[in-house]
Amino acid sequence: MSESKAIGIRLENNFLERVEALIKEEHFDRSTIMRVLLEEGYTSYIMKKAAEEYISGKTTISKAAEKARATVWEFEQFLVSRGFKSQYSTEDLKEEIKKIKK
Repeated sequence: MSESKAIGIRLENNFLERVEALIKEEHFDRSTIMRVLLEEGYTSYIMKKAAEEYISGKTTISKAAEKARATVWEFEQFLVSRGFKSQYSTEDLKEEIKKIKK
């Protein structure tokens, strides 16, 4: 296991109540649940942030995937799951294939 550090954090009571319910449901201790929630929240946050940058044209799909710590395939799946529709057409693909063959 990698090295870890204890931190202090203030959380709202209603959030803590939901965490406590999750602890009972999942049969984990509070520390484990909080680590899982933090990791999943972090992953979701960086995916959304990278998607925003890609959609706004600030970065390429490969750079966005790298920033999101995902493969290009995983990142594309994330975009599709969020309703993103690419402007990349079959004609664009055909043009790229022609360029590659040259």
